[in-house]
Amino acid sequence: MVNWGVIGCGGIAYRRTIPEGITKAKNARLVAVMDIDEGKAREVGEKFGVEYSTDVKDILNNDRIQAVYIATPVYLHKDQIIQSALAGKHILCEKPLTLNSKEAEYAIEVCKKHKVKLGVGYMMRFHSLHQKAKEMIKNGELGDIVFARAQLSCWYPPIPGAWRQDPKLGGGGALIDMGSHCLDLLEYILDTGIETVSCFADSV
Repeated sequence: MVNWGVIGCGGIAYRRTIPEGITKAKNARLVAVMDIDEGKAREVGEKFGVEYSTDVKDILNNDRIQAVYIATPVYLHKDQIIQSALAGKHILCEKPLTLNSKEAEYAIEVCKKHKVKLGVGYMMRFHSLHQKAKEMIKNGELGDIVFARAQLSCWYPPIPGAWRQDPKLGGGGALIDMGSHCLDLLEYILDTGIETVSCFADSV
C-alpha cells in the first residue's frame, strides 16, 4: 500500500485523479491534500476524509506519505519536484513535467540522486484501445509502419488570468499542454523516440 499526498487540489486532481485513481486503486491510500486556496483544500480534504493544508511543507514533512501527486500549474513543477525528491517522496507529476527541457533534465537528475521514482501523468497510454494498437504493431499485424498521425481537438475558451494560456506559466500553449499527449502516444505506440521535429502553421 502506497500512502499519497496531493499537491494542488484543482481541476484534474479533484475531478479525476483522486476519485478515479488514488481512491479506487487497491494499492493506494490518500493521506493528505494541500492547496494554497484554503477553501479548495478544505473542500477536497473534507470530501475525501483526509487532512488538508495550505502549506506544501505539511505534505513533504508528513512521514506517513510515501508518494506525492503534483497537480499544480506548470511553472511550479520544477521546484515542487525537487522539494519532494529532497523529502524522499516518490512523485507523479502532471504533464508537462516542467516549463522546458533544461528544467526537466535537472529535475530528473535530482530524483535519480535521491533515489525516488518520477512519473509524468500521460494517462492516455493506459487507455485500452491505445494499448491494443501498440500490441498490434508489436505483433506485426499492421506491417511496417511508415507514417503515423495523432490529433487531439478540444475547445478551451479564453479565460482572463488562466495560466494555461500564458506561455511563461504553462510552458508553450496548446502544443505543450495538450499536444504533448499526442507526442507521448506516438512514442509509446510505435515504441520509438522522436529524432527530428518539423512543423507548419495556419492562421485559419
